Amino acid sequence: MATIVNPSLLSSKSAFSIAEEIAKSDSKYIRKPKSFAPASLLLVATPQYANDLYSAVAEHNHPFSIYGAIVDVTSPGSRRDGLSYIWTSNPIALDKDKSMTLEESRAIDSNKISTDYTARGRYISKGGQNWSLSRLYLSLGFNGGENSIKLQAANTIFETGVEGILVGKSSGEDVQLYNTMNLVMPMTIAIERAKETESLLQVLENKGWKLGEGADVDMYITSAKDNIIKTINGKAASSFLETSLAASLFLEVPPPMKTPFGKTDDGFNQKSRTVYAVLDDKSRYRVIAGGGGWGARAGMLVLDPEATIHEGSRIQFLVSAKHDTQSELDNGSGDNTTIFFECVAPIELLEEAETIGDKDASTMDGVFGAGSENRFFIDNKKYDVYGESCIAVIKNE
Repeated sequence: MATIVNPSLLSSKSAFSIAEEIAKSDSKYIRKPKSFAPASLLLVATPQYANDLYSAVAEHNHPFSIYGAIVDVTSPGSRRDGLSYIWTSNPIALDKDKSMTLEESRAIDSNKISTDYTARGRYISKGGQNWSLSRLYLSLGFNGGENSIKLQAANTIFETGVEGILVGKSSGEDVQLYNTMNLVMPMTIAIERAKETESLLQVLENKGWKLGEGADVDMYITSAKDNIIKTINGKAASSFLETSLAASLFLEVPPPMKTPFGKTDDGFNQKSRTVYAVLDDKSRYRVIAGGGGWGARAGMLVLDPEATIHEGSRIQFLVSAKHDTQSELDNGSGDNTTIFFECVAPIELLEEAETIGDKDASTMDGVFGAGSENRFFIDNKKYDVYGESCIAVIKNE
């Protein structure tokens, strides 16, 4: 197993080819194990390799099963130009009961759209029909299926014309694109550490919003529907953020005490914040829209589509601390083979991606990792705050 940093810089003569490197018996980059005959190969790569990865899995015959996923970054280090792979001596098993092909997912979505016009989510109008951008997930089961790590895949609609690339091909079977690809990994791992969320979020304090007598009055949802909060304590829901968030992020003078908000003239400070709503059952959701504009919707807040909101629930808002677009994860336990997963800040412009990371190609042996701009899960616990990460050590295969 290894992670290749900047494969695009490995050769000036020809473009790096995943398929060609797998086919080589003596590849210097995707190196075949010498101590065992490989039964399976799992590859993850960043979006610029989407077509190459698909071709390597789908259009070539291999004496082993092969699975590939396109992710936002490879880890450690949030690499925007990267490839990570792991060979196994025992077969990686596709859990067909928990996996769903892209074709099956589209059929379900199409049926939902035609019968349920109140379905929630972000929809795009195309030719008079609404359709939703799917969330694709790579799920890896470990420890005999007792533990799982699930990562949201990268959006590849512009590179490939499909929402994402989760592709698999077992010996003797046809290639498949998946919406959810659930793989049972033939290995035992121990999660060594997970970065504490508390250090990445700060309570958004009341900055002038009149809740009642005193500034520490609890906030309760007084009107809501689906994933939309209409009012808090009888007032327009967005008005709390419009006052308190603005006061925290756009201070006219430097704050009197140390805060994570940085300089007041920091442009990055404005776009890098993410706001979360925590309900009284401890569930946490991103605030994805709200405030501004005119009409009744101007005062509403929209949470993640999967949010379940009940009127009368207590609510608290958290704001993410300033984060870097490249993580500082180390190699964990040194000589041990190590797996990394992380949630990273999104890159909005190509110019930003070009300024991040090393300028030379290199290979990190004994590490495998991937990151998402959206979220990953350890078992059923969600990690969607930029900077959250986990490191696991492989005990045996």
